[in-house]
This record gives sequence, structure tokens and C-alpha cells, in this order.
Amino acid sequence: MDNPYICELCQRTYGAQRVRGVRRLSTFNGYTVDLKLREFRKVGAGASLRFLSFSSDAGRALLRRMHDRATA
Repeated sequence: MDNPYICELCQRTYGAQRVRGVRRLSTFNGYTVDLKLREFRKVGAGASLRFLSFSSDAGRALLRRMHDRATA
């Protein structure tokens, strides 16, 4: 699958921020948003990890919701 386009507004809204010199990733719907690696990450109960690629079906759906919130 190809990588979906991330608009400039979403990049500014959900891109990493520098906090006291440390790069801090944004969150959306309980997922950490990593625009550099193009994936969502979530830590669940028992330290289970869930990774969603932006190009997966679930990742694309989450990106659409993220975009809708950024442009609202």
C-alpha cells in the first residue's frame, strides 16, 4: 500500500514539539502520532503495544478522523 498524504495543517497540529529540548510526540484518540515513522502507537493493559501504519485500513480511518478534527 502507498503512504497517504498528510496535509500541512495536520503536520503542524500533530507534529512533534520541542519541550525543553526534548522532542515530544503528539497524541490523538489515545494513540501516539509519529509522523516521521508514519504510524500510530498505543500502549495497552499489561504493557501490550499496538502499532498502526498510516497505510493500513485502520490507520487511514484514524488519519481521516485526525484530519477532520484539525480542520474543524
